[in-house]
Amino acid sequence: MDHYYRIKESFRDAEGRVRTRLMLAAGFLPELTTDEICDIRRGLSYLLEQSGELPGQQHLFDMNPMKEMSEIVCSYVYSFWEEMKRKGTIDAARESYEESVRKARRLVDVNTIEHTDAREVGAENVCLQAIRELQIDKFLQRRGWSERKIQSTLSSLIIRTVYASSEWKSLRLMEVNSAAMELQTGNFGDCPTQREVYAAAPELYAMKEELERHLCRRTDSLFNLTNRIMLFDLTNFYFEGSKRQSAKAKFGRSKEKRSDCKLLVLALAINTEGFIRYSSILEGNTTDPQSLPDMVERIIARNPVSRNPEEKVLVVVDAGIATEANLQLLKDSGYNYLCVSRSKLKDYTLKDEGSKVTVLDSRRRPITLAEVAHEPEGDYYLQVNSPAKSMTESSMNRQWRERFEAELLKARRALFTKGGIKTYEKVLERIGRAMEKYPSVSKYYQIEYVRSEANPNHMGDIRWQITLSEDTQEKRFGTYFLRTNVPTLDEKSTWEYYNLIREIETSNRQLKTDLNLRPIYHQKDESADAHLFFGLLAYWIVNTIRYKLKLQGITHYWTELKRILSTQKAITTEGTNALGEHVTLRMCSEPTDKAAEIYRLLRYNPTPFRRYYLHQPNSVELENL
Repeated sequence: MDHYYRIKESFRDAEGRVRTRLMLAAGFLPELTTDEICDIRRGLSYLLEQSGELPGQQHLFDMNPMKEMSEIVCSYVYSFWEEMKRKGTIDAARESYEESVRKARRLVDVNTIEHTDAREVGAENVCLQAIRELQIDKFLQRRGWSERKIQSTLSSLIIRTVYASSEWKSLRLMEVNSAAMELQTGNFGDCPTQREVYAAAPELYAMKEELERHLCRRTDSLFNLTNRIMLFDLTNFYFEGSKRQSAKAKFGRSKEKRSDCKLLVLALAINTEGFIRYSSILEGNTTDPQSLPDMVERIIARNPVSRNPEEKVLVVVDAGIATEANLQLLKDSGYNYLCVSRSKLKDYTLKDEGSKVTVLDSRRRPITLAEVAHEPEGDYYLQVNSPAKSMTESSMNRQWRERFEAELLKARRALFTKGGIKTYEKVLERIGRAMEKYPSVSKYYQIEYVRSEANPNHMGDIRWQITLSEDTQEKRFGTYFLRTNVPTLDEKSTWEYYNLIREIETSNRQLKTDLNLRPIYHQKDESADAHLFFGLLAYWIVNTIRYKLKLQGITHYWTELKRILSTQKAITTEGTNALGEHVTLRMCSEPTDKAAEIYRLLRYNPTPFRRYYLHQPNSVELENL
């Protein structure tokens, strides 16, 4: 029976395994003997070795065996060789070998795998892309900053935004915990110097005005903002330490009840989207009304106001700023205003009892709105009545009355107690302190002081009575008035515009709680100012991220967003592949479903880097995957 011949090659691949591949189907060769078939095999092997087509193939013969072969065998050898070259099976053999090398290079022994150098990367990556969206890096480039200085400064800003840390702690975080610098330079372990970290905030504060104007223009362009409504407010930050040499740190009315600490006051004007239009750092004893003139002057300098009544900016302020002088200043400066009236109207009539409008507050509780009859040349008032607020105020008023009367009762009992305060002036001081402590209720008390007949320098008795009836007091609770100079606002619009003031309360919460701007530990005024401005830049980044997410229905605070993004890490994986080469892979973990959703809504890249290092015995090769 005739045999059917196939030309095959046996070889060891890059992984050391024995493999076989078909080179050519030679067919039936009845005219050849067995020895001639063996000679053809030897001749083809020699030609293949001499061609150098197969990398890594060892030469088995040092001499040409075809010199000893017959002419017919040589003709078959060359014929088969040309046919294999024509069909490309020799090239395919070479490609098969190279493919086996590539596969072997990716086969890593699991027993050699090690995971090291884990770093936080999720929130850092989001902050960096927000910074680039705000073009802060391009702004610094235009100012002539070097690439290294920009990278170091932005890394410090990212750490401040994510971890709300001091300069010293920021340096430790960049060295050990965070990939903030690696995201920019691409080098693991890269870290700014101590000098670069400590210089970041002061050098950015030195260009405060230009940088704020750049951010205002950028956000206006990015989100197509019109800034037709502005919100004005003040907040303060307390210091740790005596601050004896400070010219700006003063004792004042702390909004966090830290009357034992000196303060700095931060004046803010923001738009309805939460972006800062103006900021100023003032002395700690600056009161709300005092801050407005400078605030208005600075904002007008940046954003000239329109004299067209239909294009005027509406300024929403809290009652603390809304003095008559400040409201007149806003009107003279070309602004419209909306505020809570500092005093309750007494003699007034509603415009139309049938036109009352009912709205719901944030907790779905009803609130009644009614327009007050307009007086000629006067402002427009809206009566707001909230049953829920009435219950709260009534309860608080009852507690304050009980506490104030308890103070009066203590003072009266002391007059008849051995060792108690009896001196007339001392008793007056004691009652005066109680009246200062409970000013909202003490003004409705009529107090009678009776001198002692036995000793005129002593107080003989204290009598008191409340001047308002229970019914009269109850009617005052839950009612306040909104005031504006805009005649075209209806009841619901007036209410909705005023409630935008809560946006600035949210901003203050972000600054104090999420970004941890207080307390302030710096002792020098310029350092404290730079610290606050650095926090405001972090707020710009956070508000850019939160505003984009709010447009998509996600209203998480920054603390929650950081928690979600903290699940993504950058990690180094090392091992040895099938070729004996050492492989290092530096990559980021895949974001969780919630983190991936945040990336998707922000339209940010969820995988900031993936780097592959191959260490061969005599060389080092770097590939980017």
